[in-house]
Amino acid sequence: MTIYENSRAMTSSDTSEWAWRVAGHEASAWRLSWLPHRLSYEQARAGMELDELLSRNGSAATDTAGGHPAGDPSTQERAETLAAVLGITVQRATTLLHLRMHDRRHSQ
Repeated sequence: MTIYENSRAMTSSDTSEWAWRVAGHEASAWRLSWLPHRLSYEQARAGMELDELLSRNGSAATDTAGGHPAGDPSTQERAETLAAVLGITVQRATTLLHLRMHDRRHSQ
């Protein structure tokens, strides 16, 4: 898992999602490709990490009861922590990322 970043953007070595700094705003105004509202740098970074974590563990591989990533408890805990930074649940993040994958597949 590698997140590449500069002063204007973040990209992932593992996923198609990205974050960018909103032009004309303070350095702390960021957006994620899969989340529609403005974020701080820390939130954008957390969103990129969450995307990679869910993708690496198969975002479809969630437990059916709570929408948490399948895998060891430390992975689940990390995903929950990152989602909390964004003010969403892991289940909501998984849903949004699935929608992005679906949109990409059907727009080609």
